[in-house]
Amino acid sequence: MINLTYKGSEGRVSLSENDKELGYLTFRLLPKQAIAIAEHTVVDPAHQGKGIAGRLAAAFFEHCREQQLLVHPTCSYIVAYMQRHPELSLLMSSADKDL
Repeated sequence: MINLTYKGSEGRVSLSENDKELGYLTFRLLPKQAIAIAEHTVVDPAHQGKGIAGRLAAAFFEHCREQQLLVHPTCSYIVAYMQRHPELSLLMSSADKDL
């Protein structure tokens, strides 16, 4: 199950199975600029290579679209994910268009 939680401006997308967290993606909101800064994507080593990071990224981008947030990726996985999915370029903050 994928969950999205907030603590103030800190957001977290996590994927759990049988009450065990398999991975998570953290981000920070800049609400005045409507930007989500994607900071880290982490997957339990025992579950790497199973598409978990991709599922977390897809949920994160879906949330950003729904909330009309632009994305500033500082996480290397999210940078690579955006490069593999050019349709996401519309969500990239203007300062990041050359990534």
